[in-house]
Amino acid sequence: MNNGKTRKLAITALLVVLTFVLGLTPIGYIPNPILPVLSLTLMCLPVIIGTITEGLKTGLVLGFVFGVTSFLKALGITMAPDALGTLILGISVVKTMVVIFIPRLVIPVVTWLVYKAFARESKGSQRIATGVAAFAGSVTNTVLFLGALYLLFLPQAANIAGFLSGMSAVTGFEITAGTLFSLYAFLGGVNGLPEAVVAVLLCVPIVWAIQKQKSKKNSA
Repeated sequence: MNNGKTRKLAITALLVVLTFVLGLTPIGYIPNPILPVLSLTLMCLPVIIGTITEGLKTGLVLGFVFGVTSFLKALGITMAPDALGTLILGISVVKTMVVIFIPRLVIPVVTWLVYKAFARESKGSQRIATGVAAFAGSVTNTVLFLGALYLLFLPQAANIAGFLSGMSAVTGFEITAGTLFSLYAFLGGVNGLPEAVVAVLLCVPIVWAIQKQKSKKNSA
């Protein structure tokens, strides 16, 4: 096995471990102080970084691992259980799998296509391409996750009638299933913007450092 393949396997393994650490502990999810059910997630970062530096296949592997950690969180067997994931898992296992896995697997596809579209030979444009791709990858996760959640689970929202009644009693306003999911989607979208900004700020220097190291080894 040549040095290039060894390095690629090492980086991929490192990112897989990082994905599990972020996903199975509170480190990867920063609670929203206004609405705790939402969180600022760092889970897209390994997927985006791996896709840009090691290719689409690596990105798909990392996206799948991201989905696995989300499933484990929904089962409640991690250090950071996902109450929303547990709720929808109780409604439909198949639909939950769609919500959990499909957006994560599309992240590397969008990231790769956007990066390739913007990348040029100069280092400056590659950094711009990384930033745009990181932003696109993060937004893709937010939009597809919330979109799938809304489309697949709105018809079953009647199953949380007790929760809705409690919310109505607390707020003094009648809160329907449609109102709740619409509000969640809106706040999730607002939450997704800082996620995308964080992805850009962290992915650009990390990807640049990895690519710089690769260039040094290739020229040696």
